[in-house]
Amino acid sequence: MARTIQEIETKIKQEFVSNETLRSLYGLDSEKNFDRQFSKVSIEAVLIFLFASSCWLLEQLWDAFSKDIENKIENSYVTSISWYFHKALEFQKGDALVFDASTYSYGYATVDTSKQVVKNVAIRQVEDNGVTKLKVYFSDAGKQPLAEGVRASFERYMRDIGAAGTHFLFVSRAPDPIRIQLQIFYDPLIMDSLGARIDGTGKPVEEAIENYLNNIEYGGVFYSSALVDIIQTTEGVKDVVLKSTAWSGTTELRRKIESYSGAFVYEKNASDITYLID
Repeated sequence: MARTIQEIETKIKQEFVSNETLRSLYGLDSEKNFDRQFSKVSIEAVLIFLFASSCWLLEQLWDAFSKDIENKIENSYVTSISWYFHKALEFQKGDALVFDASTYSYGYATVDTSKQVVKNVAIRQVEDNGVTKLKVYFSDAGKQPLAEGVRASFERYMRDIGAAGTHFLFVSRAPDPIRIQLQIFYDPLIMDSLGARIDGTGKPVEEAIENYLNNIEYGGVFYSSALVDIIQTTEGVKDVVLKSTAWSGTTELRRKIESYSGAFVYEKNASDITYLID
């Protein structure tokens, strides 16, 4: 991890004062630090700052380079979670796999992105009845399940490219419907008692809920606190109270929800949100 400019400067100054040749040349006191013996605008201090800044920039570049290399290694490491993720997105509808004897692996003879119908993927390692399995969530661009025939083809593809003995759990289903019960204290200059903008351009709270759910990473988690934070910053909202969530057949106040499908869809109900003037 790159050091700060100040950390680099401090190290150089310590080395400067501790160097016997420099102490003799400048007549320095070894009991005093650099800053007590040189002005902040001295040529020595300025040069040290410039050198420290250069070192900091190089360390920043090296950190970025190292991170990029680590990501490339992780993505290319066969049978890693990241490898499975990228391989799932490379599935081509209707194409047969070709075995490459040189790499002892399967692939496509020709890459055709127009046939890559899997657009959302999440890979999780889970324990199922004492067996470690890879749980694969997958869907099309609209986060909808693939057609039965395509789904079967994709599952066969994943088993063929995967490591021998790997156990899979495949999930391709419509997003989980979720209802949100809220109490909103609003600004009557911005919204009316039904939550609509006074200028007639929509309902900001409902839009905020939809945006939050749509932007949850595929395979991610719904957090009540994150939703409340987003609604709280919505124009016209003075305060918000999350009463409960209706999901998977039950209604309760939940801190977090892990979807069954990998995604959520907002199920609107007029009675779910109560608007009160603050």
